[in-house]
Amino acid sequence: MKVYKVKVNGKVYEVELEAVEEKAGSIEAPKAAPGAPSTSVSQEAKNFQAPLSGKLLDIKVNVGDTVKKGQVLCVIEAMKLENAVQSNMDGKILEIKATKGAMVASKDVLFVIG
Repeated sequence: MKVYKVKVNGKVYEVELEAVEEKAGSIEAPKAAPGAPSTSVSQEAKNFQAPLSGKLLDIKVNVGDTVKKGQVLCVIEAMKLENAVQSNMDGKILEIKATKGAMVASKDVLFVIG
């Protein structure tokens, strides 16, 4: 996996790209060597997805913060309403995948919680 910075309309986004191989008209991700360590953050890590589409107004947590089920993680504006998005699990914020001010779609990964 390589991380690149991409500038679109004056905003900078971090994008992770993984090389894939094309075989007989289909695209497959490269297979890991047997016994190779996993590239995932943790086997216990879970992706927290956006429950609705809208503009991400505020992020209330930082990487490394411990969160409890029901704690507000961020605020998403949808149809002129500000929606406080709560955690559905206890854990630690391992990664923040969205940026303040970005448009998010329902089911986009916002946080990785472990």
